[in-house]
Amino acid sequence: MTPERWQQVEEVLQAALDRSPHERASFLNEACSGDEALQQEASSLIDAYDEAGDFIEEPAIVHDAHVLIRNDQQNNVGREIGPYQIVERLGAGGMGEVYLAQDRRLDRQVALKILPAYFVSDEARLRRFQREARAASALNHPNILTIHEVGEVDQVHFITTEFIDGQTLRELIAQENLSLVEVLEIAIQVAKALTAAHAAGIVHRDIKPENIMRRRGGLVKLLDFGIAKLLEQPSADLSETVAAANTQTETGVVLGTVGYMSPEQARALPVDERTDIWSLGVVLYEMLAYGAPFVGATRMDTMVAILERAPAPLFQFANDAQPFLSELQRVVSKALRKEIDKRYQAAPEMLADLKSIRQQLEQTSAQVLDDSMRSARMRQGHEYVPGSFRYETTKTRSYRYGLQVLSVGALIAVMIVTALLYRRSKLRANATMPAAIASGKLYTQMNSVEQLAFVDEQEQRISAMMGDRPMKLNDEAIRAIKTNLDPYVARADSTSAKAGQESLSVIYGRAAPIIPLIAPSFSERKIPLVVGIYLPMIESEYKPCYENSAGAKGLFQFMPQTAEQYGVARGDMCDVEKMAPAAAHYLADRMAELGDDSQSMTLVLLSYNRGAESVRDALRLLRETDSHYERNFWTLFANRDKLDDSFRNESAYYIPSFFAVAIIGENPQTFGLQTSPLSTIVSNSASTKPSRN
Repeated sequence: MTPERWQQVEEVLQAALDRSPHERASFLNEACSGDEALQQEASSLIDAYDEAGDFIEEPAIVHDAHVLIRNDQQNNVGREIGPYQIVERLGAGGMGEVYLAQDRRLDRQVALKILPAYFVSDEARLRRFQREARAASALNHPNILTIHEVGEVDQVHFITTEFIDGQTLRELIAQENLSLVEVLEIAIQVAKALTAAHAAGIVHRDIKPENIMRRRGGLVKLLDFGIAKLLEQPSADLSETVAAANTQTETGVVLGTVGYMSPEQARALPVDERTDIWSLGVVLYEMLAYGAPFVGATRMDTMVAILERAPAPLFQFANDAQPFLSELQRVVSKALRKEIDKRYQAAPEMLADLKSIRQQLEQTSAQVLDDSMRSARMRQGHEYVPGSFRYETTKTRSYRYGLQVLSVGALIAVMIVTALLYRRSKLRANATMPAAIASGKLYTQMNSVEQLAFVDEQEQRISAMMGDRPMKLNDEAIRAIKTNLDPYVARADSTSAKAGQESLSVIYGRAAPIIPLIAPSFSERKIPLVVGIYLPMIESEYKPCYENSAGAKGLFQFMPQTAEQYGVARGDMCDVEKMAPAAAHYLADRMAELGDDSQSMTLVLLSYNRGAESVRDALRLLRETDSHYERNFWTLFANRDKLDDSFRNESAYYIPSFFAVAIIGENPQTFGLQTSPLSTIVSNSASTKPSRN
């Protein structure tokens, strides 16, 4: 549609909205003068506007005073609703009043959300909400708000969730000090949450800065997950389907936010996960620009902008020395494509591109990054401040450069002092480090204290290879790894050919020619290579045709039915080049559910041993007693007495075994092996690959 045509639509639309609802139809017949396309377009926008109404940007609760809780907010402090005692009011939203409450049963703080009367007045809608809210509560992902309970006490309907001590993204944007690294990290974590939710068939439909919070430690949480889709879920029950159709207007009323609606959402058309991708694109744009991409004087103007107008470009380059900025512009533009088929089709696609940009950024020196920020332009007459990604007017530029001269001098002095302190700390560290580690002593020559120190150090190294947020383990966990390491060490000089008794040199020697065959599949799925290398070591000790007593077969020990599910016929389970993609695919699916940082990867590995549902059940069990638990395998290990016999007797030692074999493989000389660290085999083989020319 041409700009002239849109201006005509907007003029007719605004004139129609100035009239009472019962006059609009006749006005459109007269104003459109037989132009059927113009009349249909204006009528469609009027319908969307009426469905959204004044509730789009205002909390729905302000339009309905009949909430199922006393209106005097101060009187609610101290009130008890079931096991929850209200401590203070946190705010209000489209779903009702939100309070900080104390769960007296488990002695923990929770967020208590009271549903308003208009929401629960329709029994069919309430049933759908309860069913879908419980489905959303089954999502167990580090970037998704945990729903503890959906309940009702004395006709008060409520939801309780984990209480997050942090700031909303709206508050962070208002401070105007988000760095480019922080922007990418927030967007990546939100994309991870969407990947997990979409994989479970849940669409958020209300992604906006108010629904994104960052905890003090940097962990990002997506709030109110799944609620937006709950009200329009198709039902096999005809009566529910009719009820859903009859309440479609109220559905838009409760949850729409006009500035973040996708074009299909603004037109009241059916939506899928691609509407969340659009909204994340809007949020990403806003974090970069400190302003929304689609803004109008009225809500209707904003909707017209969403439907037709392109947002202003984020960057204009003086040169092409900053490829990550042009790539970032491409990602935002693709997320905001108005044609749904040209947008990102799935969250993992956008997530992969964001991670790629972050990787480019990490490889960029501080000086290059500063130069990039200076050359980036947003809006005429504004310049980005290096390091903070905010912009400033040219009037303040000379003052800033004067400060920069002083800052550079101070920075040089700080660097000199830091270097001296670092050198002194290294000398002290070497003086206090166990002599065995400093001197390169064999593991078998170390005493027990030195061995534990070595395991502690190397566990941190392996964790860093597995992803972000490596965890410092306690003494019990370190001893568990050592307990699984020592039996391998005892096999160093074994001459047995029996499975599980072969020498280290034999089993690690088998890995060398196979690793280049499996690495590409894991790299393609964005799975840490260390996982692909050492998972076969604990599963089959690198025997491609090994079959255990339960019937699991192959390098990665798939059950035949699982192999077939991931595209490998039973007769091909000894084929490494067919099994590696299947194993990588399986792990990628688990990562979508459980996360992909270092701590979450321990849960991904655990799910390989006992299944994702079992892992989620174990986490839910812990959540009932401690809402602030660390979400990783080591927390389950510390609480293994609360879990089943299968976990205590088998799974509790699966992850320690993984770290044990990885420590040996990455430190071959310490264990008397004449091989290179296994993680270097892929790079070495790539660098020595003969040319085809």
